[in-house]
Amino acid sequence: MIDHVWTVLCSRSVIDIETNNVSIQDVIEQLNIPGDPKPDGLLAIPFEIISLWARSESKMPKQGLERITFITPSEKSTIVAESPIDLSTAERQRNRIKFPGLPIAEEGRHYFQIEYKQDDDSEWIKATALPISIQFDHKHTPMP
Repeated sequence: MIDHVWTVLCSRSVIDIETNNVSIQDVIEQLNIPGDPKPDGLLAIPFEIISLWARSESKMPKQGLERITFITPSEKSTIVAESPIDLSTAERQRNRIKFPGLPIAEEGRHYFQIEYKQDDDSEWIKATALPISIQFDHKHTPMP
C-alpha cells in the first residue's frame, strides 16, 4: 500500500543535491490581499505543494496517482494537478508541484484536498486537506 506521510503548502522548497533533503520555506497558512475580491480574481503569487509518499511495506513496490483539488468556501472545486506516485524502485517519493498563482474570488477558508489512489484501485482516498485563509483588506486598493 501507499502511505501519505505529509503535505505542505509553501512559497518554495529547495532540495539539497548532496543529501537529497528538502528545505521548506515560507509555509503558507493565510494570505492578506489588498482590495476587494473579483469574480475572476487570480492572485499571481507563486507557491508549491510538496508531498511525501512511502511504501507501507518496504519490500512491496507500488504505484499510484496523487490528485490535488482546490475547494473554495462556497464549495466550488477544481482539480488543479495530478501526478504519478512511483514507489516501484524507491521506498519514498516526494511530489513537488509548482503553481504560478491562485484563483481567488472570495474571502474565507479555502482548501487544497490531497487524494491518492493505488495502481490496482479505482477509488480515490483522501489523504489530507490543507487550509488556507484568504482575507481581503477592503481599506487598501492595490497599486496599478
